[in-house]
Amino acid sequence: MTTAIEGRELTQIGPGTVMGGLMRQYWIPAAQSSELVRDGAPLRLMLLGEKLIAFRDSAGRVGVMDHRCPHRCASLFLGRNEEGGIRCIYHGWKFDVSGNCVDMASVPPHQDFKHKVKARAYRAVERAGIVWVYMGSSATAPPLPAFEILDVPDDEINITFIQRECNYLQALEGEIDTSHFGFLHAGHVDPDDVPEDDPVHHTVTNRAPEYHIADTAWGTQYAAYRAASPDSTYWRFANFLFPFWSQAPNGEFGSHVHARAWVPLDDGHTMFCFLLEARRIGADAAAACLQGRQADRRHGTRQQVPAEHDRLARPLAACGELQQRLGDGPRRPAQRRDLQRDRRHPPPGSGHH
Repeated sequence: MTTAIEGRELTQIGPGTVMGGLMRQYWIPAAQSSELVRDGAPLRLMLLGEKLIAFRDSAGRVGVMDHRCPHRCASLFLGRNEEGGIRCIYHGWKFDVSGNCVDMASVPPHQDFKHKVKARAYRAVERAGIVWVYMGSSATAPPLPAFEILDVPDDEINITFIQRECNYLQALEGEIDTSHFGFLHAGHVDPDDVPEDDPVHHTVTNRAPEYHIADTAWGTQYAAYRAASPDSTYWRFANFLFPFWSQAPNGEFGSHVHARAWVPLDDGHTMFCFLLEARRIGADAAAACLQGRQADRRHGTRQQVPAEHDRLARPLAACGELQQRLGDGPRRPAQRRDLQRDRRHPPPGSGHH
């Protein structure tokens, strides 16, 4: 068990914190590329406790920066994205994607000092349909993570973003806990109802697996194992990768190329980012499983869908067949927040202005 001090060090991710400093040394998935259009409205973001905006300029470049104009701290979310930069609506100062001030509309030309003004901006790149942000202080950014899914053509990747109201570690520790599957997701399953050659059979026959864990240069590889017969063993392999990535045992490696991130927005909110190759398992099957069983009731921009572990922990290609065979009953839905162009920072009362 961790102490209260250790718990704070592990879960607080704002500027100047231990974990915040670590996570800023990696590229972070921040938004979907499709959310940003040239000269379109900026998108409001929260990453590692910082309020940011993202926009795509006239040339198609993406900028991610502090939402406050460095002049009088008016929010650039309200600014005009035009002609190669974001223009503050307060005094008309304009900034490019690198944070350079390129125009001072309210200052006479002979008093112009735009070369001395710079907004705090972060490096951003696009890959696999996602905008990635590097928030570290190093002059040389690290390479993007070497996931196989990042080499898949963009049009063959399904991307899901789901906001969760918990800190990243609460979400991540549930993700890498492979023993709960037999209780939470298959606890209602009678082993006699599952064929012996079905992988789920071993999970529900023996719900107390043993573990093999190996530390690696990139994180930890772990596996739960159970006796499947007198001469065979059933293994469930998974990976944890720094600083907040996971690869869950949700299918055969050859047909389930994926990566899952648990991105801290602040100390109490997490964005689950799931990238999955659709081509190998079939686009229809992937789309159906990622969408889950939508509830009839909707309210505002919140859509009711099953919890992501409930949808994603099974082999996606056969999830419909598996649900039917196991008599999959209803489960408590979790809240999904659809991505909106005016995606808000956490509301007042949540510990933020």
